[in-house]
Amino acid sequence: MCRYNIAIDDSLMEQVRPTIDSGMDEVAWVQLQVEGLFRKLAEKARSQKRTMSLSQRLRGIGTAPEGFDYKKELENRFE
Repeated sequence: MCRYNIAIDDSLMEQVRPTIDSGMDEVAWVQLQVEGLFRKLAEKARSQKRTMSLSQRLRGIGTAPEGFDYKKELENRFE
């Protein structure tokens, strides 16, 4: 298991503290929240990978800068 130290703004924690179950430790509650967020992010990443074909994923690799003139580039190559 990975371990990370995080800092949470005290005033923000005061705002969410009332939503924590009375019998639950704050550290355990924060852990559950972070794990839930990570699960959602992981699922989103998996679903995006499944929906994009190889050509769609590769399309962004070779994009030219805006205003790039392919015709002029080819002409300059053979001069």
